[in-house]
Amino acid sequence: MSGLALAFLAALAVGLALFYRLPDLGLRPMHTDEANLGVKFIDMCKQGRFDYDPHDFHGPVLHYATWVYGTLAGWGDSMAITEADLRRVVVVFGILLVLSTLLVTDALGRPATGMAMLMMAVSPMMVFYSRYYIMEMPYVLWLALFMFACWRFSVYESWLWLALAGASLGLMHGTKGTFVINTMAMLCGWVAAKMLTDGFEHRNRGLHLSIGRSRHFIQWPWAWGALIALVISVMLFSGFFRFWDDVKESFTTYGSYAHRSTGAGHEKAWYYYLSVLLWTKDFFLWTEMMIGGLAAVGMIHAFTGRFQREEPRKAFLVFLSVYALVALAFYSIIPYKTPWTFLSVQHVLTLLAGVGAQFLFAQSQSRVWKAICSILFIGGLYHLCAQSMFTIRDRGRANLRGPYVYSHTTSSAMQLVEKLRDIAKFQKADFSAQVI
Repeated sequence: MSGLALAFLAALAVGLALFYRLPDLGLRPMHTDEANLGVKFIDMCKQGRFDYDPHDFHGPVLHYATWVYGTLAGWGDSMAITEADLRRVVVVFGILLVLSTLLVTDALGRPATGMAMLMMAVSPMMVFYSRYYIMEMPYVLWLALFMFACWRFSVYESWLWLALAGASLGLMHGTKGTFVINTMAMLCGWVAAKMLTDGFEHRNRGLHLSIGRSRHFIQWPWAWGALIALVISVMLFSGFFRFWDDVKESFTTYGSYAHRSTGAGHEKAWYYYLSVLLWTKDFFLWTEMMIGGLAAVGMIHAFTGRFQREEPRKAFLVFLSVYALVALAFYSIIPYKTPWTFLSVQHVLTLLAGVGAQFLFAQSQSRVWKAICSILFIGGLYHLCAQSMFTIRDRGRANLRGPYVYSHTTSSAMQLVEKLRDIAKFQKADFSAQVI
């Protein structure tokens, strides 16, 4: 595939991503998690600091990102912020996640990159949670940037990629405490890739910093990356080095996470995430089986394919495969399950699905075979598009169908809000409503 063809597919993917993520963002009532995070952002604006709660919620990154977006967008009074305003912040992260795939074009291959971007753009799971004001989409973006920056550093040995990897790791910790699960799964993937392949590096291992004509060798580059991550994390939780209690609580919170992981009312069967991805019958068949099936082909190709002089590429694909399987196993074993938690695994499966699709297209030079593959791929994309369209065309009726909707607020609750607003018009300025 030529670079021009990849640019066309990337532009098409971004266009489709915008088409499915932007319309009618304010019509659906907010989920309670969205509303709580919105209230915490308003409190942060009023108090001038983020107050971390180690027993619930998550880190400050989404709130700081919202503040940056609001500043650039010219938001005024924080009390005038709408549901659509907040959700547009997450839309930006969803678009950046699609674009970030271009960073690993040399690892996936141009056709695989383009097809992965298209599937990511129209995946109903990706679309639904790119329109949800929760932590998951920013978290998946940091995960992606961490993996992609590590890949580029391993191959090209640039300190800029190491800095991006460290910053992304710090942002992961500052976004969701569950980052430990993904980092453990990534470590398993890295170990497997080192054992089963010749490794990621083309040349010598280490980092060279070029300053003028001198070259300084750093023997422990990953330690420097960890240091950058620690500084970023401390800076975020401390409110830019002002409040240190939250830094301590960002680590002691894992006692609460261990307790909540036992279920806390969100217990699901071990196969719950597989059912979300592959098969849920509700009004019509909800499935991303196309992504799951192609990802399986991509994994098989990663382990059995001959990459000749592209051994680092094989190592990266083996890493992605093992990481996805181990992360899926970790999340499946834990009784506590919510559908959006699976998004970090689904993203990697989509990357591998692009690799699987590329492999199938390349298996034969026959025009008939390529036509069959093209028809099946376009048909699969169309079904993903149909599901995505159904998730957004509820016209404010709080569509409660599909596996991605979880304990969502119904539209009838908004009738109460209107009643309270009517009552407030005839009451004193300090009128308030309290839920008992």
